[in-house]
Amino acid sequence: MKEPVGWFVLATAVSVIVGLYLAPIGWTLAASLASVIAVGMVWPAVAVRAVNCRVTCGNAQIHEGDRCELHLAVRNRLPLPVWGLAVEGFLDRTREQSDQAATPTVALAFVHAWAISNYRFSVQPELRGRYPDGDAILTCSFPFGIWTAKRKLQDVASVTVWPRVFSIAGQTAMTGRRNAESGEGNRTGRTGDFVGVREYRRGDCVRQVNWVATARSGELVVTERSGPECPSVEVIVDVAGPSNRDQLADRIRVAASVLANLHQSAVPLRVHLGQRRFHVKRGWEGWLQMMDALADVPEGGLGDQRSPNLSRQQTSITIASDHRGDIVVCVADPSVNPRLMSRHSHQVIRRDHDLASQLFAFWTEVRDANLVA
Repeated sequence: MKEPVGWFVLATAVSVIVGLYLAPIGWTLAASLASVIAVGMVWPAVAVRAVNCRVTCGNAQIHEGDRCELHLAVRNRLPLPVWGLAVEGFLDRTREQSDQAATPTVALAFVHAWAISNYRFSVQPELRGRYPDGDAILTCSFPFGIWTAKRKLQDVASVTVWPRVFSIAGQTAMTGRRNAESGEGNRTGRTGDFVGVREYRRGDCVRQVNWVATARSGELVVTERSGPECPSVEVIVDVAGPSNRDQLADRIRVAASVLANLHQSAVPLRVHLGQRRFHVKRGWEGWLQMMDALADVPEGGLGDQRSPNLSRQQTSITIASDHRGDIVVCVADPSVNPRLMSRHSHQVIRRDHDLASQLFAFWTEVRDANLVA
């Protein structure tokens, strides 16, 4: 009875009873309803089995909110056109309301007979993950919509949706307790040896501007210097569940933004995601490693998470949520002045405020140093 065809079958049975015991008009109604049932079930079943579909994507890796163009090729083996085909199940993870679960990812009004028809459409996933997150299904309920025929699609390209990354001005001053004993540090800085020049980025100190190179190129150019070598920074992201989906999604976005900024500054990283722990590689390979790991965090979290045992000599960043659901970032840096009472700093990122503006000024000590300089 979940499908409308069930009510048609019930009406047909009632019509047969009417024809047997009450009036001959019941047989006419039964025959009409039986014809509608036959056409409404046979044609959709034939349609979904007479076509072959292939879904490919222009970009296999995108961030949340970005548009991805998908290409759908449909081959119709029938001498008749096919109407009412739809593809469901590609973006089910992005839907929160159960009544939206049946909304198709793409619907086709018309497919030519004995031909291969190509279609282009764009999707905009709003939640990290790997899509399709279930079975992509070809459906058809034409012409009456009383029954939906379904068939699983086999040739479907996958799309990885990374968390949204917000830009952060400047770079962290965390170095830990151990400096490089010889040679250049493994990260960029302000006080080390000359490494090269690069284009100016928002958050760079004015004193870093190379005026000779700027005058030569006509655009702001800054001097790149090496920084002190530091041990791995432990980044602990709270991905425990069950959790509010939106709260966890915002924590993942904050973690992605902080990790991207640290990785760009060549800071060695060791990431803790539930029971998973890994050292981040350098370069593009490390970027893929971080983003894929965050994208693989389930919608409801990874269950209970035990905090790792860290010594007081280790530099760490913990990203969690408070009782109100706001994101709390705790930074522990043993390289700060040992005479200070606390070497921990807490920064609260309000979820009801713009995340982009709050994260842009995340490294407040670096931004203030730039203003003073």
